Amino acid sequence: MNRLEELRAKVDACDRQVAQTLEKRMEIILEIMMVKKELAVPIFSREREREVIQKIGNYVENPEFREEIKGIHTHVLRSCRRIQSRKLFPFHISLVGFMGSGKTTVGKELSRLLAMDQIDVDKVIEDRAHMSISQIFKEHGEAHFRALERKTVEELAQYNNIIVFCGGGGIVLDDRNVENMKKNGVLIWLKASPEVVYERISKEGTRPLLKDDMSVAKIESMMASRLSLYEGAADLVIDTDHKTVEAVSLEIVEQLMRLDVRRVIELKAFKMNEEA
Repeated sequence: MNRLEELRAKVDACDRQVAQTLEKRMEIILEIMMVKKELAVPIFSREREREVIQKIGNYVENPEFREEIKGIHTHVLRSCRRIQSRKLFPFHISLVGFMGSGKTTVGKELSRLLAMDQIDVDKVIEDRAHMSISQIFKEHGEAHFRALERKTVEELAQYNNIIVFCGGGGIVLDDRNVENMKKNGVLIWLKASPEVVYERISKEGTRPLLKDDMSVAKIESMMASRLSLYEGAADLVIDTDHKTVEAVSLEIVEQLMRLDVRRVIELKAFKMNEEA
């Protein structure tokens, strides 16, 4: 065996040890997850992750490798979150609510927190139509947009373990959308007051349903007409008024952990029937 082959053999031995150590770590993480669930304590903690990364850096003797190893371990922590999320939430999570309620910003943060993929219904529609939502409304009308929306939701409902942001808020106007979102997932209503919504969206100029009357009164009227639809559709309700995106995301995870076990069992049973 020449020198190069000897070194490669040493690398292979290191890789084997790394793989075995990571496997053991992930098994322990799942045990920790179950203990946390029993104790009703938060599953994910940024403070704990920062502490772990700092410790990893301290364990490295050669400073030349310290930052690289800390970076690698950041990905390890993300992978551990992904494994926990697959176990905890074997379904997709759909975020609905009136425009400006925080679906996109919260969805992105929730995706980071849970290490789950994210899909924006409006973005999918825009990419396929090669035009913005405002342009679709202007050139083809609301009925055409709702048809595209319905088709997109039906497709996305087949996925598991993803986070879906559900458009500008009118997605609950169609019973078929609600049925598709709920049959293989949990539907979360992000709730916001008319005043807060106005504060968030009044300067955007991209809301076709409010282009002729951007006011608190108009927003309040539209929200009132959809209130019963949101209430009837939601598995969970999260108030987003005057809360940070991180706080709302952590509250969602906490509420998902408390979700009626029977509901989760129903979702798992549906998934198994679909795969059979």
